[in-house]
Amino acid sequence: MENVISKKDLLRETGISYGQLYRWKRQNLIPEDWFIRRSSYTGQETYFPRDKILERIKTIKHLKGRYSLDELARILSPEFTGITYPVNRVISKEIMDEQTAELFRAKINKEVCSFWEVCVIYALGLLRSKYFLTEADLERICEKLLDWSSKLQSGSYKIYVVKCDGQNTVVIAAKEPTLFLDKALQVMGSYDLEEIGATVKQKLNENRI
Repeated sequence: MENVISKKDLLRETGISYGQLYRWKRQNLIPEDWFIRRSSYTGQETYFPRDKILERIKTIKHLKGRYSLDELARILSPEFTGITYPVNRVISKEIMDEQTAELFRAKINKEVCSFWEVCVIYALGLLRSKYFLTEADLERICEKLLDWSSKLQSGSYKIYVVKCDGQNTVVIAAKEPTLFLDKALQVMGSYDLEEIGATVKQKLNENRI
């Protein structure tokens, strides 16, 4: 049986109101097809795909202070996540760091990338400039991009730069539970992939790639 959550349990677990839930639906922040109506002994009950709706409400609550609801609706639109993007066109629109994108292209021999690959590469470009990842660091990391991106189906991850014995490396881990590391490892910085995804969607929407 699919993993679903009832409307009653959803409102209790997330702390939002009935009014908020249906207002977000009207504003296209929550897809219509996520409202699953089923017969019950009381008449009809509404259920939702549990993981998707909990992640979406968490994202809305996190981002609604930074963006208007219209902007959020564009950012959360599914149109971006199911298609691929030519690397050359992405670079030309300054969606990703060019040096990182070139390494990406050379290492895995691809001319197009998925939405989450764009997000990871964009984050690596930010990390490279902020935390001084070397070209060797990026080459090593890019070799794992295909394996990583095939497993990233949502933004429920964080990207960490971790230093060990003077060398930086990157770790991608689920946001929950908390990441625990050996004391020999030092977290230098991190990015929330959900927030990176929102930024990338905004850029893709602005540039209409």
